[in-house]
Amino acid sequence: MMTDGDVSARDRASNSGSPIDASHADNFAGQSVMSELLRAQADARSRTWLARVFGVAPLTPVTRPLYQAVLGELEVGDILGNLGSEWRALHALPVAEEGIEIAHLVIGPGGVYVVTTRNLAGEAVWASQRTLMVSGIRYPDIRNMEFEMGRVERLLGSAVGDPVEVSGVLAVVSPKSLTVRQKHRDVEVIASSELAAWLVRRPRVLSGKEVAAIAAAAAEPSTWHLTDDVDTSGVLAEFESLRSSVVRAWRLQVLWATAVTLVGAGSFLGVTFVILLNAIGALPR
Repeated sequence: MMTDGDVSARDRASNSGSPIDASHADNFAGQSVMSELLRAQADARSRTWLARVFGVAPLTPVTRPLYQAVLGELEVGDILGNLGSEWRALHALPVAEEGIEIAHLVIGPGGVYVVTTRNLAGEAVWASQRTLMVSGIRYPDIRNMEFEMGRVERLLGSAVGDPVEVSGVLAVVSPKSLTVRQKHRDVEVIASSELAAWLVRRPRVLSGKEVAAIAAAAAEPSTWHLTDDVDTSGVLAEFESLRSSVVRAWRLQVLWATAVTLVGAGSFLGVTFVILLNAIGALPR
């Protein structure tokens, strides 16, 4: 799970393997869900001064899962961007009118992979063939990936002029446990912490020229479903501001919890006064 010590989303967005000179190469990990998060957060009621002092997070029941999803996408995007010079990673590729996107596409010596992220921190995850269950609830992620892989194969194959075989990886971020009973033929369900090692261990199936050709085709907007240009210039900065507020609230919660747990009744008021001073000083001016 990402913490406040991690590098910023801006740094992650600029790190996606070797550069590709085309517009989709500028897409960053988590781009769409980040925009969705910020739109939803804009409708949230502002926290009161007292709520800020006591570390109430700015997130709402609607935006909290979106925020966690963004953290997961950034983590996986960072992993894919650090696979090495032989690999290329692209993000947020539109494949259908319904707004359906490929979150991550990674191309390298070991093949072409659609990578889907699920941030399931603290959840028990179970997978078998086409079935994915999270804490006992069934989800269609693997079946959905089958359709996505088929779409990518058709679109990339048409753009390249030769068949392109595409496999899938469902990267699970920070699960409490991950059990894979029977593996799917074309979709690997794996913890995100093992993703890089798994990819680089794949047997070589593509030459350097083939990787470059497929990556160039994948970066071309004409390869995918054409969409209206969306201005994302301020999205990263706005997300970083929200993330700073979330981290600041979390730190204040820890301070208050520590005070209540460890401080004796005789000195509680004095420590509370110190925490209040720190909390007020941490509030944005």
